[in-house]
Amino acid sequence: MVNIMNNKDFYLLIDVGTGSSRVALVDEDRKIYDIQHVKNVYQKDNFGGMFIDFKLFLNNLEIVTKRVLETFDINISAITVSGARQTFFCLNKNKKVIFGIPNIDDRGNRFVSKYSKFQQLVFDKTARNISGDFLAMKLAGLREERPELFHKVYSFTSLSELFALLFCDKCIIEPSQAAETQIFNLFEKCWDPELISIFQLDSISLPELVASQTIYQITNKDLLRKFGIRNDDCKFIVGGADTQLAMKAVLPDNEKNTLCLVSGTTSPINLRTKTPDINKDHWLDLDLKGNNYVLEYNPGVTGLNYEKAKKFFLPNSSYQSIEETVDLNNIQNIFASFTTQSFLKKNNARKYGGFFISPPFPDSITKEQLIGAIALDIGFSIARKVKQLKRDQNFNYKSIVACGGGLNSRIIPQVVANITDLPVKVYENFQEPSIMGCFEVINSALNKNNQSSISKVRFEYYPQESKALQDSFEVWENLNLSIIQNKE
Repeated sequence: MVNIMNNKDFYLLIDVGTGSSRVALVDEDRKIYDIQHVKNVYQKDNFGGMFIDFKLFLNNLEIVTKRVLETFDINISAITVSGARQTFFCLNKNKKVIFGIPNIDDRGNRFVSKYSKFQQLVFDKTARNISGDFLAMKLAGLREERPELFHKVYSFTSLSELFALLFCDKCIIEPSQAAETQIFNLFEKCWDPELISIFQLDSISLPELVASQTIYQITNKDLLRKFGIRNDDCKFIVGGADTQLAMKAVLPDNEKNTLCLVSGTTSPINLRTKTPDINKDHWLDLDLKGNNYVLEYNPGVTGLNYEKAKKFFLPNSSYQSIEETVDLNNIQNIFASFTTQSFLKKNNARKYGGFFISPPFPDSITKEQLIGAIALDIGFSIARKVKQLKRDQNFNYKSIVACGGGLNSRIIPQVVANITDLPVKVYENFQEPSIMGCFEVINSALNKNNQSSISKVRFEYYPQESKALQDSFEVWENLNLSIIQNKE
């Protein structure tokens, strides 16, 4: 058992993503003492729908949390949870969890055509087309294929607010998560009776809307013990959606002149705004607390492409050694296209991808060049969306702050800086932005404003003039355009 300074507050921060969950022990000065990961497990039924086994999910979190805390002799002041969007847990009349429905469940898409006449009305209220991504169609699909399960559902909560139910017996939902249900009016910022009626969910009891940073006393002391927490005065503080928490980690709540890149499984470019802006080319979300909107431009690339390529081609090499072979002022004539973003204003355009090399096949091509081409593809895809955002908003932004595991690359942020002509700042602890967003939530809720806890810039990438890179970007854009046109 390790004794550490007990005159500080210590926080248990939980980030439940899609592929895995992370649990971290952090003190009030931002120091991370330990962080552990656990893989999330899903189950598929005979209809292809996806579920979360609640007991297994909770047991796995209890195990990993105990592992984090077992070597430290400390009290935990507060717990906050970040949750992936579009994942929900269903409750029975006794407020007991029956099962979870993850964001990767899309059974509702098989029944979207039944609601086609309501498409425009739903879009006007939610800024989203009807889709199995959201809770309304997840439940509608469940009603069609598993009526015996659907009729047990009395209420629901989001992934992040599930823990308010477990620790505090509060059935609530944060506005950033409520916006992902498609029965929530994004503009009135409330549950919408007409939407509820359209999806025939009138029998469902709705959770209370509660803002991030709301503090609750924990009443379930037994669960505290199962999580390895020995003190009874630990508080639960409402977190929210993972992307919005990642933004909170790197942007002040009132900052609207800076763009935020969250580079991980996806790599959205985000912008806070007071007024809603509806556009088919971006996603409209609610920020934490629901006071601001978030515009989200998705470049359709994942940092996992880079990770998978390295693992496949050069598993024993470091990212640094690979990237040392890439010269942004002398780009090799090898291109990759693995983005899913549309390059045509047509919904039915089909996108292909792969590696592209001028014929004949060169005998000097290296594995490093192929991996480098994927890094450039990610950087180009992000830069293209930033340029589109700047055109759409017609505003002169100051910089881009970036976070997420995708920023382990030095090439990608430099490419974004060069193509967009905006500096890219990467803060410390950038690999765990949602965890650090949870930290900011607790520090704000507990009025901790320690100067030592101010996040520090770890890397800064300034725009550098490179005609070779600009020319390569144009070739890459034209290549993607031709791929789609030739395959429609």
